[in-house]
Amino acid sequence: MRRYLRPLGLVLACLLMAAAGYAASSGDSLISLSYLQKTFFPQAVQAGEQAGDKLLRDTYDKAKAELDAAHGALSGTGGGSYSDTLQQQVWTDGQTVSLPTGSSFVMLAGSAAVTHGGAVVDVTAGTETASGAALAVNHRYLVGENTTAAVTIRSGEALLGIQGAYTLSAGKEKHTPFYDVRQGDWYYEPVSFVYERGLFSGMSAHQFSPGLTMNRAMLMSVLHRLAGAPEVKDGPSFTDVPDGRWYAQAVRWGAAQGITSGAGAGTFNPGGNITREQAVAMMYNYATKYLGMEFGQGADLSRFPDQDRVSEWARTAMSWAVENGVVGGVRNGDTLTLEPRRSATRAEMATMLRSFCEKILR
Repeated sequence: MRRYLRPLGLVLACLLMAAAGYAASSGDSLISLSYLQKTFFPQAVQAGEQAGDKLLRDTYDKAKAELDAAHGALSGTGGGSYSDTLQQQVWTDGQTVSLPTGSSFVMLAGSAAVTHGGAVVDVTAGTETASGAALAVNHRYLVGENTTAAVTIRSGEALLGIQGAYTLSAGKEKHTPFYDVRQGDWYYEPVSFVYERGLFSGMSAHQFSPGLTMNRAMLMSVLHRLAGAPEVKDGPSFTDVPDGRWYAQAVRWGAAQGITSGAGAGTFNPGGNITREQAVAMMYNYATKYLGMEFGQGADLSRFPDQDRVSEWARTAMSWAVENGVVGGVRNGDTLTLEPRRSATRAEMATMLRSFCEKILR
């Protein structure tokens, strides 16, 4: 812009020079060529540039005021919201963000899907995004011409950056804080169940880690919380469960109630992976020995091709679990198996415990 201001100053200088020439022709002895070259012309150019700068500043201030007013209108209660940058914001399960043409967004953590009736461009990949597609993490998207895009959050929480105008629809009243538990996952409802009841927490603030193997200390702590976390002053002790550890009270309580007898040789093996049959046995002992519940004959396990892998000490508990729907078997193609000695994941344990609470404890 400044390159246009200097000619403006020169024009003003020419006008002033003409006036000066007129003054000189009228006999004004104060006007000299030296004064014009060294003083008058430089001052005239400077005055022109200052006038141009003021004009430019006034124009900028006016434009900024108009943009601020438009931003304020979009941020009001009636016109939706507006984000200047793609800085991440926290969104929750089920919320839907509607974005008009020209708005852009980037998925930073969690899960979401976009629906639209026009064009949404994945700028990072250089491709168009089909309506209903899941968003790729760290990809930037742009809403195309004559298009309104609706981004729906599908995980407990998500981080999404938006640049431009948008409106927001409410999501679920209750939700988990987890980025890695999504609508459509087979463990979505069980994880929500155990989290809302305080039975499970995440492995971090926003990660449930559904595929992570659960250990024996974790399960005993869950059962202890399910019982209301009663305090235990006396009870059996194990050489590998020192006082003060986060699971010490739970293990001591479980041993006192007959829910666990340990791993042998005076140990509990708190960090050892919990197997599916060990988990079933602990829940069965919780119901029968701690709560004093009685059950009839359990299910016939012969329909499971791997039933012979169930340990003898766990057969009654496994038959009870199958009969009462605590365990339904693992589908391998067209076959259901028990996989009793395989380590149980956190997602599997959440599913078993939900069934245990709903079908046994009620």
